[in-house]
Amino acid sequence: MDEPQSEIPIEVNAPPSIELNVGNIVSTQPTALAGDTNQSSQNLFNLADPQNVSFVMGPNGQLVAVAKPPFVWKHFLIGGGIPFALYGIPLLLMLIASGISEGEYIWEDVELVAEENSTAYTGEFALESDYRLEWCSVYIDTDDMEQSTRRYVCEADGDDASILDSYTGEAVGYWNSQNSTIYLDAGINHGDDGLNIQFESQAEEGILMEILYDAEELMIMGCCLGFLLSIVFIIAGFSSGRPGMGWGGVAALAAIPVIGILAAGIA
Repeated sequence: MDEPQSEIPIEVNAPPSIELNVGNIVSTQPTALAGDTNQSSQNLFNLADPQNVSFVMGPNGQLVAVAKPPFVWKHFLIGGGIPFALYGIPLLLMLIASGISEGEYIWEDVELVAEENSTAYTGEFALESDYRLEWCSVYIDTDDMEQSTRRYVCEADGDDASILDSYTGEAVGYWNSQNSTIYLDAGINHGDDGLNIQFESQAEEGILMEILYDAEELMIMGCCLGFLLSIVFIIAGFSSGRPGMGWGGVAALAAIPVIGILAAGIA
């Protein structure tokens, strides 16, 4: 008869129960951020201001926030101020010199008297010292329409001047600076009332005219160099994250046509 087997009691300890509080579980979505993490960049990188942040698609398909480079007025003044100064300063010198030298012109009307039984007209004009003749012209004032459209002009010939028919280019008279004599004979009888000839003379070149000529040469070089620097600042500014410098170069480049028109008007 077999012996009864002894029973060994086995005690199983169940794991402790876990209580879950659904209200404390918060589902969050990680945000991928790109950019510098220093303190200065964190002040600029503000997700609450969408104007300072642009979102791009990252390599893993997630949106990546990238901080936009700030617009700095100091960079704008560098990118636009340097090229503008290169052609702005010569333009200012041209304005000053031309404005002061405008008072160095003299206009004088001289009456030409008809010689008896001739188509010649004579008169006298003495040029002041330190002045040179710029031009002279004769306007016909008559009821004859054909003659009223005829005009005679001067062409400088050293210290003297030749009087030409503006229609044919033929020499019809002269002005002699030595004896101040004016002689005109185009073979046309303009009447016994005579003719009026107007002379314009200008003071000989002085310090103001030298400044004006030097400023014109500097203007040409300044425009060329300013144009090249504007392009350099545009490329360097936008490619290096300094949009202020880039927009300064754009402003300086856009100002070149306006500067050219002003310079042409002064010259």
